[in-house]
Amino acid sequence: MTLLLAVAILLSIPVFVALLKGNERNRLRAYSGIALVPLLAGAPVQGYLYGWPLWHGTVLGFAVTFGDALAIALLLTRRERLKKQIFWPVFLFYGFSLFTSIFGSVNWTATAFVWWQFARMLLLFTVVAGEGHRLDVRNSLLTGLALGLFYQAAYVITQKLTGQIQANGTFASQNLFGMVLELSILPLVGAALGGYKNKFIVPGALAGLICVAGTGSRAATVFTGAAILGLLIASLVRQSTPRKMKAIGFAVLGLAIASPLALMTLNQRFEGGSYVTEEDTRESFENAARSMAADYPFGVGANMFVWVSIQQDYAERAGVSWLPQNRSKPVHNAYLLARAETGWLGEVAIILMLVVPLLTAFRTAFADRRNPTGELALGISFALLTNIIHNNWEFDLHSAAVQSLLFLNFGLIAAMWRQTRTRDESLSDDVDGQSAQTRRAVTSPPVLPQGGNRSRTSEGEGTRRAPPLVLDYGPQRSRNSDEDG
Repeated sequence: MTLLLAVAILLSIPVFVALLKGNERNRLRAYSGIALVPLLAGAPVQGYLYGWPLWHGTVLGFAVTFGDALAIALLLTRRERLKKQIFWPVFLFYGFSLFTSIFGSVNWTATAFVWWQFARMLLLFTVVAGEGHRLDVRNSLLTGLALGLFYQAAYVITQKLTGQIQANGTFASQNLFGMVLELSILPLVGAALGGYKNKFIVPGALAGLICVAGTGSRAATVFTGAAILGLLIASLVRQSTPRKMKAIGFAVLGLAIASPLALMTLNQRFEGGSYVTEEDTRESFENAARSMAADYPFGVGANMFVWVSIQQDYAERAGVSWLPQNRSKPVHNAYLLARAETGWLGEVAIILMLVVPLLTAFRTAFADRRNPTGELALGISFALLTNIIHNNWEFDLHSAAVQSLLFLNFGLIAAMWRQTRTRDESLSDDVDGQSAQTRRAVTSPPVLPQGGNRSRTSEGEGTRRAPPLVLDYGPQRSRNSDEDG
């Protein structure tokens, strides 16, 4: 069945190409679609050309989704010239670490599954980074995230009403669900602070907060709440405006609404006891991963942790419980998992792949404090920072759902960074849809003729007005900014 769905997805590419050619409205809908698909876990949007559904790894096969089909169609119908993008050096470094891990892998096919997934992520990044400088494209991507959060919120509310303590929406676990929510909510909050005129943004963020409160995940609850508060403070430091204060009021209201549900869920999960418990199983996992990494400096092969852990008795020696839910899972630390599977090279590469976009996002956010676009960059920077911290307790960074949202955010940062580095006025649209040139024309006050300012022109006697005084309160770019890199 999954093969038939995969074939149907591939056959949809020519249809999407035909729908997108010359139709800007459909093109924007396609961008909403590629942001929506990662949040539709459980829906018939993914098939496998070849897969192992019983494999105990982070990637189960050569998957394709309707998001991939839309991305290919968007790439094939793009009219703009493909421009050089940042982040490719760190992407290639990570890809090289995946390649070298094959020399330690006893199952090349399982490792190849990860290569395929990484190629899909690079496709998503290329598509978003290529047109993410456009306001309408960014709005469409944010709409897709919001719609996905509405979809998940409906499931969470239903699950809570039917007595489920830890709601996981349509995802396999509440931990994976929590990481997906972090990467979806914070960009929406940043966009709301920037005044994006999109009716889905604020309700989408509120729906996401309801989902977080219903998960019962301590990390997701604490990290998301702390990240939103940190984002609000950083946004005020960046610039304070009446419109932003209104957005902050909505954010505080959302936290106030979600907090009682979150506390109720945590109380039900821990039966009124302490939220802080000993994690002996996690420690055993980490001991197994460290032993494996010490024996295999270049890794045991991407996607091979569970198989090697069981077959070579690493789990047994580390004291990992024989319960299926323990022995069939990787170590709950994305960085240790990368070290065990792809060696120290892979761990360094995956950290760089997260940190470099994070630093670029902060730099983009504060490059021009008067530009509302920077608020979205600030929201993404807090989403990436939250993910970097959360990865110390979860392995889901290696899953397709989390990586899809990460690379979508990477693409937005790359596009906005390029926008701050170019002198092209057509790329400098703010959230009101006006270019810098238009704003200067609108905000420039009329200058009356003044006496004593007459001069003789080549056409004869005439009057030359004094240079107009330009008062531009819109986002401005430095005259010394570099050309598009």
